[in-house]
Amino acid sequence: MKKSILMMALVIATGSVALAQKEKKYEKLYYKNITQDGEKYSVEVDNAVSTAGETKFKLKITNKTGDYLILKPEECKFTINGKDMMPKEKWLIIKPFGSDFRIINLKGPGYNAVKNYSFSTDGIYTASPNGTVVKADDFKLPPSKNDFVAGDFKCNMDKLSKESDKTEAKFKVVYGGSKVGFIDPLKSAAKMPDGNEYASKYSAGLLGGGGPIMLMKGENDSFTIKWERMEGGRKMDMQLVEMIIQWRETFTEAPLVKEKTTTLNFEFDEAMTEGKK
Repeated sequence: MKKSILMMALVIATGSVALAQKEKKYEKLYYKNITQDGEKYSVEVDNAVSTAGETKFKLKITNKTGDYLILKPEECKFTINGKDMMPKEKWLIIKPFGSDFRIINLKGPGYNAVKNYSFSTDGIYTASPNGTVVKADDFKLPPSKNDFVAGDFKCNMDKLSKESDKTEAKFKVVYGGSKVGFIDPLKSAAKMPDGNEYASKYSAGLLGGGGPIMLMKGENDSFTIKWERMEGGRKMDMQLVEMIIQWRETFTEAPLVKEKTTTLNFEFDEAMTEGKK
């Protein structure tokens, strides 16, 4: 009888230890890093962690195309314990063949007890800067009026400096279309009295960096184009002669193209979690 009681006590004790181990709780729960490579973009996840009030991770995306890549986090999806939830973060815009990251954060209770979940990148799109050309009329320097319209692009010359050996013209642009608007100032040129056309030089707009400016509906930016001293003496003195800006393919539009979704499966990293206690 005593032997049976001892055996039963041992079984209960062993079960209690196993249950305690199974229900082990962490203040912070860490996940393994993830890397997935696709045809048009690749993703990397690191620093994934859950606490009692949130789960978050760093999502790095590398754009493998010549198009602009747009991440709309609000269209992406967490699936946790069978429930779908969308994060609320700012859009991420990545230039052709570039990379950037966004911290994805989801608020909610008890996430430090969730050892596995998934995240789907449903909100990834691309848009080509080489889309449909929007025609813009030639623009004289000095102008008879400062504003002009090219399709859904509303433009205004904000500043003009016209000297003998240098001309600079700054333009502000608002895009009001339903697609994606692109402005590539390097596609413009100045037609001079000698009949020749001279390519412009370009100073980056408000968003900084080189390459075309990308605008969604209602967005605005500015750019400055310039020309430096030209051969030809007084006949090519930019302070004295009329210059005509030819916009050529400066303004284009393209639709957003939804890209294939990548599903990221998050797995509990016990070693890291224990190591950071």
